[in-house]
Amino acid sequence: MERDALVRVAATGGYGTVYSVEEGVCEVALIDPQAEEDFLSVPQAMVEPLERAYPESMGELVGRLALLHLRVSCSEAAGGGFEAFVGRTEDDALELWWAEGNHRARRVSHLEGGQASALASALRGLDLEPWEHGGGAPARPGGWHWSLECAGAGMGASGFGHDGAPEGLRDVVEALAGMGLPLIWDDEGPHLA
Repeated sequence: MERDALVRVAATGGYGTVYSVEEGVCEVALIDPQAEEDFLSVPQAMVEPLERAYPESMGELVGRLALLHLRVSCSEAAGGGFEAFVGRTEDDALELWWAEGNHRARRVSHLEGGQASALASALRGLDLEPWEHGGGAPARPGGWHWSLECAGAGMGASGFGHDGAPEGLRDVVEALAGMGLPLIWDDEGPHLA
């Protein structure tokens, strides 16, 4: 199992990314707005790698979306950073969670039909494959950095970058803004409105 692999964690029933693997133990960065801890160490046997979702399989992933996590870090002049989570609940609804800066995420709403459709459409157009191991310009002071993970249908897709974005990321940010989140995308990239 390699670093940054998207996984399902049996101990929590949730998702995470592999931070390290040593002597059969995985340290996993949890992707959960309600998690008490950011990292969890579990036996490698308790971690199930997700099949990689390529652009042609994003429709299937989106059709059974379990989790979306977008994190953007930017300068204080641009309003600081934010995190948005969309997760499927036990009753099969999609919930939106939101955090600004270093604050804990809070539940904002359940997605209505039109909101879920707009997000699904944006995610279907997202191509993270070239960004799986990072991309964009070298990090610089005052720049912005993003990471995104999504999981569903036993598959996952993730990517990250600096001062540049994959095809479709702007549409995802605009879909989230359409749900009432205070976001804009301009010449400086995505940031708080």
